[in-house]
Amino acid sequence: MTDEREAGGDDHTPEAVVEALARELADTINAGHMEGRERLREVALGLLREEVRLSEASPVAPISPATSGTFNPFGIGIPLILMGSVLIFLFPPVGLLMFAAAAVMIVWGVGTTLLRQS
Repeated sequence: MTDEREAGGDDHTPEAVVEALARELADTINAGHMEGRERLREVALGLLREEVRLSEASPVAPISPATSGTFNPFGIGIPLILMGSVLIFLFPPVGLLMFAAAAVMIVWGVGTTLLRQS
């Protein structure tokens, strides 16, 4: 193990320490019985996930609106118009209902956009 550290250069970096610990853990799991390796692996991964979350001292950064997948009612209104234009010929009440839903969605989308900008 010391040969690996000497070959790697600086062994005090967090990446090097994590690599060494991961190799040691993998060797320990591989030394176990063949039937129990998967369970040991899952236990190790579960414990690692729990401990990293609990020991994290820095606050979690808030998710920006662009990455949270915002809902755009205006974008839903466009397909509703298309469906309504097809269904108006096949099932007129359903087509009219689709047009009404599209109108509500478009008004909602335009309204939220205008309110958000002002």
